[in-house]
Amino acid sequence: MNKQLTRWLVVVAMAAALRCEATQIQLPVCKNGFTEPDEQKQGEQVAAKVYDAMPVLKDSDPVAVYVRQLGEKLVNYAPGYAWRYNFHVVASDEINAFALPGGSVFVNLATVQAAESEAQLAGVMGHELSHVVMRHATCNITKQQTRSIWYGLGQIAAQATIGGRLGDIAAQGIGTAAGLDFLRMGRDAEKQADLMGTHILYDAGYDPRGMPQFFEIIQAKYGEGGAQFLSDHPNPGNRTQYVSAEIASLPPRDKQVRTTDAFRRMHDIAMKEKALKAEEVKAGAWKKSGEYEKAPKMD
Repeated sequence: MNKQLTRWLVVVAMAAALRCEATQIQLPVCKNGFTEPDEQKQGEQVAAKVYDAMPVLKDSDPVAVYVRQLGEKLVNYAPGYAWRYNFHVVASDEINAFALPGGSVFVNLATVQAAESEAQLAGVMGHELSHVVMRHATCNITKQQTRSIWYGLGQIAAQATIGGRLGDIAAQGIGTAAGLDFLRMGRDAEKQADLMGTHILYDAGYDPRGMPQFFEIIQAKYGEGGAQFLSDHPNPGNRTQYVSAEIASLPPRDKQVRTTDAFRRMHDIAMKEKALKAEEVKAGAWKKSGEYEKAPKMD
């Protein structure tokens, strides 16, 4: 448990809730049938399957390096269990991001390209870190009544690869196909991740307005009622409003980072990189190009 947790987040055992001390917002702790080590191990197995289905940029790619460094900075402000966080970029033209149980975070290239500031991109990543912190994915598995909670993420991932179904996931948005539906978040989970992500952003020294600003970018692209990360992240409703209200409750700071020269340089590079369309990802020709990682590098 890191020092940020003791500053603004405590476990309220009687209420079974995570509590944000600054605003007294109650963030429920979901019932979970997985231990943290088991969640970490099986989440890593799922991450390996993602590389079979999606064009993950090389770890040495400048955009991937930047995203990894930004993620490592934000992790210092993520409360709770010390997951082995890692960060990757998927060469997809859909604005999306997702986090696997145990701390693997994937950000689509289109998301990086759409961001107009480092604070906006950090807001997306803070949101995904919050899903990991609150263990939303394994809580989803625990809630499933048709499977044993010990069915296991690794077994689910193995099933999802049969018949190229992970290719379908790449086309539809990860989590939308049967077998990986534990990544489909409900509206309550999305709101929780928005609020905790806002605090991570603020604690890391960023202008927290980057988060609602990015929602506005998504809405401009996908229309009224958007403000969501495609199919995996349903719009909780009034998203910009409640995040803005949360920001207004935070103590004012004279200096907050909006963007950096490093972001500007990286963004210029990202705009020149090819983001694959869903049908290109599904077709799989990219697998033979040698331009993408074939498997995660294990520590």
